[in-house]
Amino acid sequence: MSKYKPGETSEAVTIKKNSITKSILKKAELIDAISSIENIYITLNINGDSISESAVHKWKDKELGIIAYSWNTARAEHNSNPLKLLQNAIANANRRLAGKQKESNKRRQHQSSDNATIQLRKENEELKIALAEVYRAYMQLVESYREDQLIDDAIRQLILEQARIFGQHRIWEVK
Repeated sequence: MSKYKPGETSEAVTIKKNSITKSILKKAELIDAISSIENIYITLNINGDSISESAVHKWKDKELGIIAYSWNTARAEHNSNPLKLLQNAIANANRRLAGKQKESNKRRQHQSSDNATIQLRKENEELKIALAEVYRAYMQLVESYREDQLIDDAIRQLILEQARIFGQHRIWEVK
């Protein structure tokens, strides 16, 4: 027999549900405080100069007391009002960030770190490809060595068989 009656929810599920709602509200509050690119939290991953809603849902930071959750969880019925607050905060922050065109030097510094990240990712991908090629070459050598050894063993067996047929007088040593 189940522990809960139909329609009842366990305490753990209720706690998780409430912590997600609190996190949505906390994220809305934190994003509302962003006025420039410098104010964007390091743990919040953004692309370019704007904050996306999906990045905010994935955002987690123990120090700030926020957790990540899925897109669908954010759209649950009990999260509709906090989600509206969050969406408004994101839209307002993006407007403020777009209005700060005069701070282009600060953006360039942020973009340069993005360029460095892009360059590192590209180098990492090249290294992965090189490693895969080295591994393939190694496996090919191992396989070729095995084939050579099999051929040598077959030839050795053939010589031993011929030595047995011809007798001990013609071939003295075959190992």
